Amino acid sequence: MAAILQIPAWLGALLAMLLAITVSALPFIVLRRLLSDDLPTKTRDVAETVAVRIGTVHSLILALVFAEAQSTHTNLQQEVSKEITTIEHVVLELNQWNGPEKEVLRGQLAAYVTAVLQNEWHAAAHPRGSREARQAYNELDIGILNLKADTPQQQSLRARMIMNMDDLQDHRKARLALAHRGLPDLFWWMALTGFAITVGFFLIFPANLVHIAILSVYGAYTGLALYFILALSHPYAGPAAIDTAPYEMVLEDELRGS
Repeated sequence: MAAILQIPAWLGALLAMLLAITVSALPFIVLRRLLSDDLPTKTRDVAETVAVRIGTVHSLILALVFAEAQSTHTNLQQEVSKEITTIEHVVLELNQWNGPEKEVLRGQLAAYVTAVLQNEWHAAAHPRGSREARQAYNELDIGILNLKADTPQQQSLRARMIMNMDDLQDHRKARLALAHRGLPDLFWWMALTGFAITVGFFLIFPANLVHIAILSVYGAYTGLALYFILALSHPYAGPAAIDTAPYEMVLEDELRGS
């Protein structure tokens, strides 16, 4: 299902809409020709009432899941921003450190950022993160803890770096948890089943051009909504992918460029 996110966003959205139109309008046209147009008035009224109620519940489910996916995506962006900011703080403090350990610690921090980009920033990454990133973080953390602070300036820098390393660990864990939250398969079953049931109730109406157009609009909008929900639930690829440029800028400009 996520393969549709690998193509351009406009094309993916268009394909999702066309697919939803096809699976809704085409069966309606075919099946309606096999059914009689003469339905009892009470049957039509009951069907319309049930269709409205099921459609309302289905729309509510889509709206709630969309809001949840959007909230998770926004929180993930915030955690990425916090992680980048914390890394920049550590870089600044390392640049102010005047001991011989400075370059070794900068290299370990660069190894951590590199591991995040290469081993953690893809859909197949483990929810607990990569072994390379954990190892790089642990080596940097131990290196900072083992620093010998002989002057008040070094003592202050060391204390601040220890606090920032704790914050970095917290932001990394939050990022990994949010990035792998995902949507359960049960939602997709509920969404597709609700869509199919709502489309099925259109069979009470004759298959004229107006009804086909209305059903097509409903199918297209539902397909577009499902595409956006799918995109928001996959932050590593597709139109809603979180930008990794801040990590790359820190790595190239502040850790390797100076």
